[in-house]
Amino acid sequence: MTEIDKSVLREVEDNRKVEVVVKRDSADAATELDLVQVFVNMKKKRRIYAWIIIFCMLVGFAAPLLMAQFAETQEDVSAMITFLYPEALEDMAPDETPLNVNYITSSYILKNAIGKTKLSKNIPLSAIERNISIERLLSEKTRQNLEVAEKVITETQKDYEQVKTIQYEYDGKYIITLSNGFAADAAGSNKVYLSGSELTALLNNIIKSYNEYFYETYMNMELPDNSMDSVSNTGLDYIERLDGIVDFLNALSKYCTDEEKGEFFRYRSKTDGMSLSDINDCIRLVRDIDVDYLYAFVYYNSITKDKQSMITNYEYLLRDTERKLTVTNGNIENNYSLISEYKNDNISVSNDQGLSQISSVTTDYYNELVLSQADNYSEKADLKERIANLNDKINGFKNSVNGSTEVVEVENELDALTRICNVLYDITEKHAKEIIDSESYKNSYMSYIEAQYIGTSFMSASNIKKAVIGLVVGLVVAVLIWGADGLIEEFKRGSENSNSRKREEANA
Repeated sequence: MTEIDKSVLREVEDNRKVEVVVKRDSADAATELDLVQVFVNMKKKRRIYAWIIIFCMLVGFAAPLLMAQFAETQEDVSAMITFLYPEALEDMAPDETPLNVNYITSSYILKNAIGKTKLSKNIPLSAIERNISIERLLSEKTRQNLEVAEKVITETQKDYEQVKTIQYEYDGKYIITLSNGFAADAAGSNKVYLSGSELTALLNNIIKSYNEYFYETYMNMELPDNSMDSVSNTGLDYIERLDGIVDFLNALSKYCTDEEKGEFFRYRSKTDGMSLSDINDCIRLVRDIDVDYLYAFVYYNSITKDKQSMITNYEYLLRDTERKLTVTNGNIENNYSLISEYKNDNISVSNDQGLSQISSVTTDYYNELVLSQADNYSEKADLKERIANLNDKINGFKNSVNGSTEVVEVENELDALTRICNVLYDITEKHAKEIIDSESYKNSYMSYIEAQYIGTSFMSASNIKKAVIGLVVGLVVAVLIWGADGLIEEFKRGSENSNSRKREEANA
């Protein structure tokens, strides 16, 4: 039998499948890893990595605190001021001039505030001025309209044209903010920082200084006019002193009933418990009972010190009053002519049917003529009444015969009235001073909510939170390093075992 050479493949018959199987021993290339052995390796170095874990946790805890310590301080305090007078809604001062809230940053205000605060560090006025910001607040109605418009734009994807139609209104409120970190130069280098309490005290004193300036500038309450000279002047005749007393009491009563004093008209004094209304009742009582009685007694009895001097004086007053009456009568005649000859403007008015009719319209000039004529008639009536009184006085003094008893009685009554007038004036003046010096009046133009400092200290909740997060991160990093070290040791052990098997197979 012929020997078959196994090294030579027989010819493959047609359509016969040939399968070639390649067997690879995985043990020759693979490295065995034992998870349990990884933990065993980690256990061997537990003492070393315990210190590493502690070190990483300390680093993670300290790093955020150090960053917060060396970071630039970014803090500020804010206060709110509210102007209480009606003109503030139109951005006007009480005297109807433009309101300048930026004056709060003026050197006058800041210098007064620094003097009150007594800062521990020297800070230039210009640095404080640069760190003050002023924000004007919109009214509640305007803010609501803006919120509605924003919601509509967001939901309907419309353009912002709707916002332009909103009428922006303000309610006289401003937010004043003072930022920390004061630099002498505008570039902002070498900043000086104040403590939170000093920063708050400085802003509050700035607001108080501005309030004092505003009060002193626009204070409209004045002390009553002191016209006691005409009351206490014994050189005047009796009727002249009585005229002075009447004028004095009328002026004092007008001061006590001035509507511009508003709510302070009912302010009650802390010393006597009286209000301006009560003082006016006292003035009216004295005038109606004492003054009117004495005036009538002197007037109708024509009691005088120097009859001829009084007659001459009243005759002069009579001629002057008659001259004024002549002028007033001339004004009345001129106005009457202007009014009678004046022609109103004509306008054409069309109705729905297309028909037009002519109507007359009065102008402002015509209305001024009518009002002026009414004032002229009122003045004429006053002058006629005064002329009649002067004639009565002149006739009375010409026919008067003074008795010594009547003169003594009049002088005693005048002295008593002078003392009463002095008392009334002193009470009114003290009451007015008390109102002007009161905190309620000083704050009647402007009120404010003082700033309160709620600072971020070194051990604040935010910094502690960051430090705890850093501590946890340090722990995780250290554990990962520990686990990676154990895994590397296991890789080394598996690699050595694989090489050992290969050497054993090669030797076999």
